[in-house]
Amino acid sequence: MKKKGVHSLKKSSYVVQGLVVDVFCKNNLNSIISTYFNRLYSGEKCSDAKPLEFEFYITEKPYPIPSGLVQVVKSPFVTYYRKGKEIYFISEDGSTVCLNPTTRSAKGFIRKEILNNSLVLYSLIGACLLENLKYLGLYFLHSAALYGNGIGYLVSGDGGCGKTTISISLVREGFKYVSDDSLLIEEIGEEINVYPLYTNFHIDQNLAECFPEIAGDKCLLIPEGSKVSVDISKIFPDSFIPHLRPDIIITPKITSDEKSQLYPISQLEVYRRLLKQTLLAVDKEVSKNQLNALEKLVKQTTCFELLSGKDIHKDPKRLVSLIREVTNDENYKKTKL
Repeated sequence: MKKKGVHSLKKSSYVVQGLVVDVFCKNNLNSIISTYFNRLYSGEKCSDAKPLEFEFYITEKPYPIPSGLVQVVKSPFVTYYRKGKEIYFISEDGSTVCLNPTTRSAKGFIRKEILNNSLVLYSLIGACLLENLKYLGLYFLHSAALYGNGIGYLVSGDGGCGKTTISISLVREGFKYVSDDSLLIEEIGEEINVYPLYTNFHIDQNLAECFPEIAGDKCLLIPEGSKVSVDISKIFPDSFIPHLRPDIIITPKITSDEKSQLYPISQLEVYRRLLKQTLLAVDKEVSKNQLNALEKLVKQTTCFELLSGKDIHKDPKRLVSLIREVTNDENYKKTKL
């Protein structure tokens, strides 16, 4: 895709996990895109890194799709295609973003209709951004990360498995958090560290009622099926940390049992489960590096499955007791020697 001039577009710069992202677009698109990027964790700026450069244009008609595209991924809102070095992200309404990861540049043609559907628009922009980050050794993982008693915890599972509930329960008891849902993992030497993509928690009415301190003295009414973004560090001061090294991985599953259980599972099984919580890179070499990072992450951890029963829902402190039981166990201590 040939590069247009950007002199007529407004430039805005953002920082995502230390990387500068320069976005060029018209004013009527700028505020919407700013909302997306301002939700992401900035981290410490890397002064020597080349910025990512994105251009976005609003178009009346679908952008003409070049011939020879090969479909590689289909997600709920965006389909990924490849042609040579370029990767195309196309939404159902025909909005298209073309990424050249080797030049760290992307160009998007956004249909007017998508401006009223931020979920699809942000999915399109996010798909492009996260794909480019994979080439820089940062891989998305749908998980929570917390730290307590000298141990880093990764809580991973599908939406609705209780990651945010677990995160708030632990933070309430003095744990630190990186994120409740969206992480970037990175290989640092022989270890894997995790960083937040977002830092705010996303709370529904159920959670707001379970943890009244979230609303404070306000009457928080969240429409059914919706969530609100909450900065948990304002409710629990000094609870946010920018990264950690995972030592334990917990995969939760909500059950109807009265009593919760936390028991060991194999690293191989956890590796399989983690694969469902990420999207492999389009490029084969990059996806190989991504798989190696996931494998290294699992090998540095001890793995557990949490069968989350009614007792945790009634008393979140029960979860802390379960975690302390397994981390104080002599067999667990031996694995960390």
